[in-house]
Amino acid sequence: MMMKITTYNNLANIYFIDSEVPWPIISIFWWIHWDEISWVKANKYFFDQIKDWNINIKKGKLILVLEANEEAVKINDRQVEYNLNRLFKDDLDDLDNYEYKRAIVLKNILKDSDYLLDLHSTSWPSIPFLYSEMQNFELAKKMWVSHVIWGWWELDWDTISWDTENYINSHWWVWFTFEAGDHLSKDWFKNAYQMILNFLSTLDIIEHKYFKNIWWEKVFFKVTDYYVAKSDNFKYKVPEENFQKFKAWTLIWIDGWNEILAKEDMIFVMPKKEEIIQKDIEVYFIGKEI
Repeated sequence: MMMKITTYNNLANIYFIDSEVPWPIISIFWWIHWDEISWVKANKYFFDQIKDWNINIKKGKLILVLEANEEAVKINDRQVEYNLNRLFKDDLDDLDNYEYKRAIVLKNILKDSDYLLDLHSTSWPSIPFLYSEMQNFELAKKMWVSHVIWGWWELDWDTISWDTENYINSHWWVWFTFEAGDHLSKDWFKNAYQMILNFLSTLDIIEHKYFKNIWWEKVFFKVTDYYVAKSDNFKYKVPEENFQKFKAWTLIWIDGWNEILAKEDMIFVMPKKEEIIQKDIEVYFIGKEI
């Protein structure tokens, strides 16, 4: 069996690896946000392993997007004009903008794909975690990640712009988003690279010998709600730590002049850093253990 490696539709830093066994088609996205550097070394190392025949693709096809937001990478910024990961919807209107045009390219790749692994890292220290949706949950639980989250599609997304997850949910494809932990964590390369291997070996795309179960105890969460800042004056009253547990009526934050209490027992999920919070953006999600 001979793998073929070509560029995808002649696009720079997007590669198509064909095992010559038709199914499935799997996309892996890296570097939607320039400052999420956890994947930079890992993705290039993985691609080098493919090119050097150290890892063989047993079946299907891989579409490796090494630089999802190529122009933002060039200028060392999180975005050129818009957050690319909020533009995955079908009714884009500013087609002269780079990120809008790039979103169309990436959506076409998704339309060609049966599975997506979307790779990110966090701007604060965090346990690495995976999120997906209920229909993919059994597959997600087979991977080594200690914290797995679902429930996104049940939220009211009319107030939050669309990311890769919601776009794929709207078309019922299979997707996983992995957050490797802090952008600058000493473990970022190990986490990032192992996630790629575990994802592909779980799908039987590469040999199972590459799979490594690091955490035996796993915790599963469902997100039930989220909070959007009502002002530009936002202050946490608790540490900004992912997966903290709070009792009902705990004072969590002050938004403008309003003290906001936890309505029920809850778990903090992906709280944004206080210094980047602005009015009308989602600050964090509310979860419960299942």
